[in-house]
Amino acid sequence: MRPPRLLFVEDDDSFRGVLCRELEAFGYEVLAYASAEEALAAGLAVEPEIALLDLGLPGIDGITLMERLKERIPELTITFLTGHGAVPDAVRAMRAGAFDFLIKPTRLDELEITLQRAVEHTRLRQDNQRLRQLVDRDATSELIGESAAMHELRRSIERLGQSEANVLIYGENGTGKELVARGIHAASPRRDRPFVAVNCGAIPSELFEAELFGHRRGAFTGASSERQGLVALASGGTLFLDEIGELPLHLQPAMLRFAQFGEYRPVGSEQLAHAEVRLVAASNRDLSRVSAGEFREDLYHRISTLGVVVPPLRDRGEDVVQLAQHFLARANQSLPAAEAHRLQPDALEALRQHRWSGNVRELENLIVRLVTLSDTPAISAEHVRRHLQPIGEAPAEASAETLDLQSLERAAVVRAMRLHQGRRERAAAELGVAVKTLYNKLRHHGIDAAEWASEPS
Repeated sequence: MRPPRLLFVEDDDSFRGVLCRELEAFGYEVLAYASAEEALAAGLAVEPEIALLDLGLPGIDGITLMERLKERIPELTITFLTGHGAVPDAVRAMRAGAFDFLIKPTRLDELEITLQRAVEHTRLRQDNQRLRQLVDRDATSELIGESAAMHELRRSIERLGQSEANVLIYGENGTGKELVARGIHAASPRRDRPFVAVNCGAIPSELFEAELFGHRRGAFTGASSERQGLVALASGGTLFLDEIGELPLHLQPAMLRFAQFGEYRPVGSEQLAHAEVRLVAASNRDLSRVSAGEFREDLYHRISTLGVVVPPLRDRGEDVVQLAQHFLARANQSLPAAEAHRLQPDALEALRQHRWSGNVRELENLIVRLVTLSDTPAISAEHVRRHLQPIGEAPAEASAETLDLQSLERAAVVRAMRLHQGRRERAAAELGVAVKTLYNKLRHHGIDAAEWASEPS
């Protein structure tokens, strides 16, 4: 870790030189200036974390310098040096936002302790600012919504991030459990270390142990070299075990030992290895109710020191419109502004009324289908109802022709031609077909290419 950066402004050249050496001996990177004007003129391209300022500076005084520095670096923590006769001014400085003040000549041990406290104060404020930014980022990402449930979820992420205990995230498929896990990691002191996600249901049982714990050369057929596992890659950071309920039963004792002691044995090795990680797990089912033949009770208690539930979308219906508009804006990014899709009021109402068994993921997929397949930028309730049906299944009130391949193909061709303003070569590339094939499709579907033409036919 780099040393703390300290801004030191003192007009007494002799005192400044002596104290600079002491400050550097304390372990600080010192930026020293003889006046407020000199410090401000330097521009402070490299921002300090703390400042030690003489209160009685000539020209621009210490309090005015503090105000100007705070305008540039709001998180800067400032301590003043003052003579005995200037104590009332020092009190005024404290009321104006100074962290502390010291009386000249100051004792070095007192100075060192005061500056250490100032550094801790600055870094605590920086950590809090990062947490606020995390919440703000969630408000513009998939973890968005103003429902009470979402506000509580964001507060839980912030609290859980400050703990080192293992966390179990429960939520239905499609609710965003991995996003919550990443949020917990981002809110933690481990934020600058690796976040490694493992889908326990996606790795074949026979390969899982080697993927997770690594293997030695020759451990099995095809193991031609030594390989680190995902646990080692996550060392110092967070290991996210998604759908941990799918972890093979015969591997659960090894996972229990790792969760307890941080110890594991790479496949083919006789030696135990160690990795210091924080475990965050997720499941779409209540593991406390799973039989012992499926999931070990002792492993459940080890990974669930702390817990958080991600609410299903049907329980926060007021967030549906905000999420839909977010996904729509993202889908519209690839379109010219004039061709951007929009949700009509009746479409928004249809979205509100849907039950969303697939949660946020179902909503996101629907918006992508609507933008890709709708033959008009104005998306209506009819479009929503049509595309809410499972792929290949026609709506009950519509004919089977509504979602047949011919209709989907025609809609895709129309969209590509509109997107590229009739430029056939670009539209063909968008569709992944030859230009000649596109010409045939235009004739087959009776599409008048001249409607969008911006180049000779």
